[in-house]
Amino acid sequence: MASYRYERDIKPEDLIQETPPPLTPAQQRANWWHYHWYYVVLIAAALLAVGYFVWNRVTEVQPDYTVAVVSRTDPDTAFLSQLETQLEALAGDVNGDGKVKVTVKGIWLALDFETQDAALQRLMQSSEDKLNSDFYLCESALFIVDDPTTMEQRYGCFQTLDGTDPEEGDVLSVADFALPLQDTALANDVQSESSTLWYAARRLNEGMNADAAAALNALWEKLV
Repeated sequence: MASYRYERDIKPEDLIQETPPPLTPAQQRANWWHYHWYYVVLIAAALLAVGYFVWNRVTEVQPDYTVAVVSRTDPDTAFLSQLETQLEALAGDVNGDGKVKVTVKGIWLALDFETQDAALQRLMQSSEDKLNSDFYLCESALFIVDDPTTMEQRYGCFQTLDGTDPEEGDVLSVADFALPLQDTALANDVQSESSTLWYAARRLNEGMNADAAAALNALWEKLV
């Protein structure tokens, strides 16, 4: 039986595939885009994200001071905002960027949380971690607190009013390291509108560099 090729009268040369004509530059670009457009979009998105991050970091106003408000109840955002505004009116431009910026952050920390229920204990442990991180990184120079006695007893975190760190074993009273906010420049604008009795205290000198300590002392002098 004759093969199918001969029955169809197909010549050998008919089986040779024709070489396709070379692509024009426009066709080459279209072909490349067809197979690579997804990667181009991903790279462009990554570059935009990096550009936004860099732009945000460059243009972001860095704080001259960071202040922590540590309270037995969740600090009121209006109080934090008011405190920030009043402190910015007193503070100086420490970092020399031409702007005065004070960041006030609230930490809700009931210092007797070990006696509370399990859910509150977990929440307070998270707040304590946040506070310990602040101490370790020397983020906040000034503290506004509503329980200064327990804060000092638990953490030993404040310098005395004369600007020195207490010696190991010293037993301090509140009058040794903190001032009622009502006795500071914030009395009329901040303390008068709060039902909580607040105290101002400076973090330990230990861990602070000389510039940070000098900036803190300058702000403290304006407060008192």
